[in-house]
Amino acid sequence: MHSVVKVRVARLGAAMGALLLLAGCTSGGEEPAPDAAPEETVSVGPSPAIRPVEVPDCAPEGSAAAATGPDDDPTLVVWTGAGTKGVVLAPQNQSDYCQWADQMARLAGEGYLVASFSWSDDAAGSLLGAVDALRSVGAQQVALVGASKGGTMSAAFADEADAVAVVALGPPATFEGTDAASEASTYDGPLLVVASTDDSQVSVDSSREVARADDPSTFMELSGGAHGVALFAGEHASHVEAAIDGMLAQGFGG
Repeated sequence: MHSVVKVRVARLGAAMGALLLLAGCTSGGEEPAPDAAPEETVSVGPSPAIRPVEVPDCAPEGSAAAATGPDDDPTLVVWTGAGTKGVVLAPQNQSDYCQWADQMARLAGEGYLVASFSWSDDAAGSLLGAVDALRSVGAQQVALVGASKGGTMSAAFADEADAVAVVALGPPATFEGTDAASEASTYDGPLLVVASTDDSQVSVDSSREVARADDPSTFMELSGGAHGVALFAGEHASHVEAAIDGMLAQGFGG
């Protein structure tokens, strides 16, 4: 796992302190009595209530976690880092935040507030719930980075998430009825689709449909057969990380 600057933990503590302060405030803005019990949920503006939960063992040091969505089918959101620039990392099908742990730590070390999550039966709700949760703890702008199913959902719901940039690694053009093909999308912000020539799980041609046909810069084809997050373990790892960093810088305007 990549090392993370120590200040990240301190900043996260400050962010969580602000979160708990919001939870303790009454609707009239008055301070609660000293013996008042803390609220179990936090809601900021239009964001859904998030319910603090135990941080999973696979999360980077200094992370926090919360559940969002319905109690009988929640989405678990894990976040780390600090600042107003948020990045949501969407996992592959039947996976969760654990597969993004190294990238969470790496991006937090670069100054981002970074989250990943688990899927519920409502995939769109999970993605957008994670975005809302990250905004609840300080993100003012959010970029989406997703792998496979996560890439499909990120591209398909970029407008709904008000994303400033989208990176999709090996996304199928459609997944369980969700269409992420660029010709069906109204999202016109920074976009990068990365795919392997010999990906046996999702064809390179399917991923290419998520990129913009009239803008070759939105598609990066790499040699080999690495799929989704496996790109971080292969020969193109540094290239992929640099491409993600470049898109985030473009999306956040710096």
